[in-house]
Amino acid sequence: MLKIKSNSFNQKQTILIICLVGFGGLLIRLIYFPYNTPITADALDYFSYAITLSRGDVFPDGYLINKFGWPVFLAPFFAISNSTEMIEFMNIQRILSIIISVLTIIPLYYLIKNFFKKEIAIVAASLFIFSPKIIENSILGITDPLFIFCISLSIMFIFVKKSKYYFLSYIFAGLAFVVRQEGMLMLIPIIIYFIIKKDFGQKIILKFGIGLFLFFIIAYTADLLFLSDIDGITIFDTVIHAIKISDQQMVISSNETSEVQSVTENVGGFLKNSLFNYSKFLIWFLLPNFICFLVFSIITIKKKISINKITVLSFLVILSLISLFAYGKGIQEVRYLFILTPLFCLFSGYGVNYLYSKIDNKVLLLIIPIMISSTLFLYVTIDNSFENESYEDAKILTEFANGTNYYEGPSARFFKVSVMYHTWPELLPIGENRKISLSIEKFQTNEYQTLKEFIFSNYKKGLTHLIIYEKNNNGYLDEVFINEKEYPYLEKIYNSDESNRNQVKIFQINHIEFEKLLN
Repeated sequence: MLKIKSNSFNQKQTILIICLVGFGGLLIRLIYFPYNTPITADALDYFSYAITLSRGDVFPDGYLINKFGWPVFLAPFFAISNSTEMIEFMNIQRILSIIISVLTIIPLYYLIKNFFKKEIAIVAASLFIFSPKIIENSILGITDPLFIFCISLSIMFIFVKKSKYYFLSYIFAGLAFVVRQEGMLMLIPIIIYFIIKKDFGQKIILKFGIGLFLFFIIAYTADLLFLSDIDGITIFDTVIHAIKISDQQMVISSNETSEVQSVTENVGGFLKNSLFNYSKFLIWFLLPNFICFLVFSIITIKKKISINKITVLSFLVILSLISLFAYGKGIQEVRYLFILTPLFCLFSGYGVNYLYSKIDNKVLLLIIPIMISSTLFLYVTIDNSFENESYEDAKILTEFANGTNYYEGPSARFFKVSVMYHTWPELLPIGENRKISLSIEKFQTNEYQTLKEFIFSNYKKGLTHLIIYEKNNNGYLDEVFINEKEYPYLEKIYNSDESNRNQVKIFQINHIEFEKLLN
């Protein structure tokens, strides 16, 4: 790969600029920080495990069956915190996620500096710091920032000039595996690099063996600590399950319908899903800055094959398998591409170097536009006020309901955490599947033709409330929203403010009035 020896920055200037870039990335993240909105989805599982661990329950059985690295990292910070409110702990989780995301500039800088001069490395690393999708992901409180940080360190130590640090690549790959089991794939390109380098001296082979040993020591230690008391479950289950293609199912979508199929029954559909969604989400992820620098990199890169280029390409191909596998199954999330970010930053160095030479070697003329464009992009895509509205709707519903209709409105993803809000400091119970179990049941509505039929079939099973939006998944609920007075057995207990973009009404079912209607 391209190597340019000359550097115009001294060490103090370099540290100062890296700190300024990191501070800029931190500031943007804090601007869009959702201080009053709780975490949801997977982040809530990590939160529950970390809270339980911080309260003295050593490696509890529940909430998680893998991906323990992030909540274990969180637990000590929860334990030493003086916070008492649920949202305060959740903000700690988000802040730590943000800090790790910003600190990733350090391994990225040193990785890129192995191939380009300091100024180029700073600008290329800033593409990560100011990437809108990376920023947005860093405030969710999930595993990705820590996972990317470990992956970046692992790749960085592959290319360090001092071979005595080489085995550290295996250590951070092992830690990445504990955070997310997809980290196991890191071993493949690391081993490929060892083979193609053709340096089979006794010391190098010894370091290679020590590295593999350390990786599996970390993995098996994590398995022993977190899952030793649970029969039939290991931390390697995710990897084993992924290998069993015959057991995999995928979602094939067409227009407004979706169908679950076996991968082996429709290999063509799986490959179509993989390639189409990979391309779609890759373009979305690379906007607005990565795509520009990568295009210039493709144009300007020297076509000569080298060991380093083969190594980087092997990392790109192998780590892409994670997203290709997920997208083939019909999972629609851009975050599966984030593991490739260190490689995108490295490859962008060619484009950065080309543009840098065209603007009289002025770093800020590249970094400032990157920062501004990312900020504008985030301004369009992030709306915390809408999230707060949805959370408040969910809190009202879960305060009163024992059972409700299944709904897909914006507040649906806040359902679990709003239940936890009412039970705090008690956490939600664990079900038989070792995941969070809710006492509030949701009843499907698309199996019925009328509201009366839906209520009649479910009110004795625990249906107590209806949550209805302006637009629902069937017509009879839409009709209730418009003509609520025609339903005397529904008592409205909540109506969202007219200024809200998320218009919703919550009704309590008067069972006595409903039974009178039936008689």
